[in-house]
Amino acid sequence: MRLTLSLGLLLLAGVACSQDDAGLAPATCTGAGCACLQENICACTAGTDCKTTCSPAGCALRCETAAKCNAVSDGPTVLACNDSSECKGHGGEGSVISCVASSKCELKAGARSTATCSSTATCKLNLGAGSSVTCNDGSSCEVKCDGDCALTCSAQASCKLNCMNDAAAIKCPDGRQVCGRC
Repeated sequence: MRLTLSLGLLLLAGVACSQDDAGLAPATCTGAGCACLQENICACTAGTDCKTTCSPAGCALRCETAAKCNAVSDGPTVLACNDSSECKGHGGEGSVISCVASSKCELKAGARSTATCSSTATCKLNLGAGSSVTCNDGSSCEVKCDGDCALTCSAQASCKLNCMNDAAAIKCPDGRQVCGRC
């Protein structure tokens, strides 16, 4: 009887915990104003310090209204940093960052990651091979790349690309700066 009751409680506990599609635990978010709306989609608002920790399946974090955010995952991290928020992230392969308005963004991510910085955003990025960055409007982008990467910079934006092993970035005929070939 005790064994049956214990197994029943254990089963209920397992069902009560939300898991992502990969069967891993959902993202957790700490700090006032931070909430995970779905299992791996979180938001941080109103000038608070938010820390989101994600499973290896990755997660998404939206920061707005002057929030201070930090997202960490071994999987892909999707970070949307809006208005005057300050965002940091550490994500795996395929991470995505969008930094707009006067926000400040820092992201360290794996291969094939993408970033877009717009308006007057300030972006510092450290990305893996095959990654791409677009720096628009009057934004500022400082990019370090571990492999072949591309940086597209509008005429009004300020851009700097550093390639691994201190190799010089190449300016392509289409205006992109690249680590590797055009």
